[in-house]
Amino acid sequence: MNHQNNKTFDVIVLGSGIAGISLGSELSNYLDVCVLEKEKLTSYHSTGRSIAFYIESYGSEEIRKLTTASKEFFYDLSKNNLNNGILKKTGMLHIANKNQKKKLQCLYNNLIKINKNFTIFNKLKTIELLPCLNEKYIDSSIYDSEASEIDIHPLYNFYLKKLKKNNGKIITDIQTNKFIFNDNKWKIITNSEDFNAKIVVNAAGAWCDLIAENIGTKKINLIPKKRTVFCFKPINTAINNEWPLANDIEENFYFKIDNNTVIASPEDETPTVPHDAQPDDYDIAIGIDRIKNATNFNFNTILNKWAGLRSFVKDNNPVIGFDSHINNFFWFAGQGGYGIQIAPALAKIASNIILNKNNEYFKNQFQINLNSLHIKRFN
Repeated sequence: MNHQNNKTFDVIVLGSGIAGISLGSELSNYLDVCVLEKEKLTSYHSTGRSIAFYIESYGSEEIRKLTTASKEFFYDLSKNNLNNGILKKTGMLHIANKNQKKKLQCLYNNLIKINKNFTIFNKLKTIELLPCLNEKYIDSSIYDSEASEIDIHPLYNFYLKKLKKNNGKIITDIQTNKFIFNDNKWKIITNSEDFNAKIVVNAAGAWCDLIAENIGTKKINLIPKKRTVFCFKPINTAINNEWPLANDIEENFYFKIDNNTVIASPEDETPTVPHDAQPDDYDIAIGIDRIKNATNFNFNTILNKWAGLRSFVKDNNPVIGFDSHINNFFWFAGQGGYGIQIAPALAKIASNIILNKNNEYFKNQFQINLNSLHIKRFN
């Protein structure tokens, strides 16, 4: 398709977070793509505020499968970015106290169905790996040996550069006001100019249901949930940047060491509305209490704090596929807090659907149930 003043495209993607940029990048191999972003900066909300990890033991069964299906992409990209690796292997401990032992065993039984990266450790071995833990609190843990930090910036830039190399466009600071579908194509009226496209992709994060409402189709009852993060330096104990990530088995808190600083969260999931999320002192106080109870850390000052939105539907799985009621309107929503670690596989799967290609590789190799991801489970 030839551009008319750069405003006519095969696909327009709404949202420039990791969801929109990864899918837009994949599609740009075959189609003319434009990504529209309402903020002045790309990846401003969830993606830009994320503490990103590659964790195959995190999330629902389908999330874990999508994570495993993304592994090869991350490893290959890390090999090709030797000076700026995407993954830094840290390991992760799912920690449990005595009251959580049954839940730890249940999680372990589910995890070993996926792969053999997981080992149950007793108290002594757990504290050996993470000596800051309070021995009166900790009972046991599951060690995920493959867990890694994801460097978001080179990952995001990889997709952005690929999009631009394929002559894709990304336009920021633009508000979509009205969507009109006529003669098998979309017209999008914005605050500055009009755009035309065969397909509109709804990758607007927490705003996806608002887009659906504007466009005139059924919502998926997406719930944005606020997540708070804070940083501190202990005054009573030395810390080690090589320590593994620690995550409470019931997701009551997590913490990691980065640049001799502890980055922690109460793992709050406070239902809210789409907005520019800010940290709440009450949530930070809860996080401080939980961290101090589980560790030997003593600290008086919070060095930094922030919050972001993680958006979920009822079953906590992503939502992808063409809408059942509106033609050529594609959902790419509900990635929750897993959007970065599942981005490579999910973007490829969604791209295959749009391009009418099969996803047999993902179904056969990783046993991903595409029906559990598809929009048709809602409408």
